[in-house]
Amino acid sequence: MRLTHPADTKKRRHGERRLKAVAVLPSLATLGNLVCGFGAIYMCALSIASGGGDLEKTTLSNSRIEQWFPTYLAIGAYLLLGAMAFDALDGRLARLTRKTSDFGAQLDSMSDMVSFGVAPALLMLCIVRHMHWGTSSTPLQTLWWRAEWAMFAVYACCAAIRLARFNVENVADESAHRYFRGLPSPGAAAVVVSMVILHEEFLRKMSPEWKTLMLQGVAPPLTMLIGLLMVSRFRYPHLVNTVLRLRGRRPLSHVIVMLAVIGVAFLRPHATFVALALGYALIGPIGALTARKHAAAAEPVPPEVVRPPAKATVGPN
Repeated sequence: MRLTHPADTKKRRHGERRLKAVAVLPSLATLGNLVCGFGAIYMCALSIASGGGDLEKTTLSNSRIEQWFPTYLAIGAYLLLGAMAFDALDGRLARLTRKTSDFGAQLDSMSDMVSFGVAPALLMLCIVRHMHWGTSSTPLQTLWWRAEWAMFAVYACCAAIRLARFNVENVADESAHRYFRGLPSPGAAAVVVSMVILHEEFLRKMSPEWKTLMLQGVAPPLTMLIGLLMVSRFRYPHLVNTVLRLRGRRPLSHVIVMLAVIGVAFLRPHATFVALALGYALIGPIGALTARKHAAAAEPVPPEVVRPPAKATVGPN
């Protein structure tokens, strides 16, 4: 009979406690995602309560911070960026610690629905609603407002369908997470959030009114289109895994492009964010069109049927 030393037993129990603590980390990250989404919805409520006049109010008690968070909607948009960071972290932690489970998958989808389904649509709804605050709407304006509401509802419904489909089709293999079928909900939310941040930046800088009005007019149909991309079958790369694969030596052209993007982002951060988010959303349709063209070009051309020459016939004399 082998006797176990008390020190070994204590060490084993300490290791088990550490494993349990590590297993909790993915769930904590998922709940952080949910808390950020809930905070964004609360910012929408504060914006509605202020009647669209929160730009004249002091949302935070620091002038430097106010430059980045001029309104409640801007704060909500940045909270959703935090939700995206938590969402990228929880799945990675779960796979690294080998603690993936059905419970974690369902909790992640429920959190994503709040942060990337409901909250972005509500942020955009508050922006276009600002056009109707304090004004007497005509029947045509009322009809357009209802159409805008329906477009944002389509986005939220598509997010729910996208997450439910992902739960059904998801597998635990790491290789299956390199690509997605349909635009991921964080990527769709990034497009909406980028437009919200750009809109609030226009308001803060008192930009020409046409810029703000143009963004408010384009945002509803673009948001609905982004929602439809979520339920599409277009192929999208996993952004986190793609970034991780960039480690190591790369061609000089890649380095130049990255430096150029960083330089433009330093000069125009808000516009760069919109361009990058839209660029990722368009990867799916552009990739599908490119693949279709390549497939059509690769199809073998059927050889022409060579017909034997017709025999000459001699008519009657």
